Amino acid sequence: MGKKYQNPPVVEALCEIFFVNSQWDGALPGIFFERIKDTYPKRKELENIGVEVNFSQDVPDSTFKRGEKRIQFIKEDQSQLIQIEKDLLVVNQLRPYPRFEDWKPAIDRAICDYGDLAKPQGMRQLGIRYINRIVIPQSRFSMEDYFYLYPQIPENLGKVHGKFMMRLEIPSKHPGHLLVVTFGTAPANPSEISLMLDLYNIVNFSQTLDIKDAERYIQEAHENIEVAFENAITQKTRDLFQEEMNT
Repeated sequence: MGKKYQNPPVVEALCEIFFVNSQWDGALPGIFFERIKDTYPKRKELENIGVEVNFSQDVPDSTFKRGEKRIQFIKEDQSQLIQIEKDLLVVNQLRPYPRFEDWKPAIDRAICDYGDLAKPQGMRQLGIRYINRIVIPQSRFSMEDYFYLYPQIPENLGKVHGKFMMRLEIPSKHPGHLLVVTFGTAPANPSEISLMLDLYNIVNFSQTLDIKDAERYIQEAHENIEVAFENAITQKTRDLFQEEMNT
């Protein structure tokens, strides 16, 4: 069990699963909605429009191409939503963020419903992502007081720096996972500094895996993110989130 905070910095957490050969038709979103409408009563359709560029001619030619429609099912308080389209399921958790143990049952139910209705052959990719907004209530501060992860500035350039953005891949607790960390400044009031810590764990399967294996990889991905998050921040940062101490 990880640490628990009264004021967690999570802006959004999401679980996404890419499937293979789902049995998809126009009636499936409606049937899916009937199953979950008591919890997710709002429904919304999004158009997926991409740009296709053809370089076979002397002058590149671009055309707009419509993809599969994405259907969103949203809770009344808009704190959680499920998104589906052919070969894709996304479960989003917005504020207020509960513990992972409280969010995970919603993921498990969505996977079960998608599997029952779309009957995919298996999974080809799985991702867990946590986007955190950390607000330091100061206009200037020392990064090392709040973070173990921060930009390193050569001494002859001075220690003071302004806005920054860094992206790196770091080793994860569980092998076979790709853990991408993006860390940088975000818009904030003049009297404070806001930083975004984006932790994205991706698993690309070398072969199609059974949907029953999703639970294992989701748990591993969350543990990877939890370890990375706790090792990126200091106790001073935890105090901002009001860590709940075990008794």
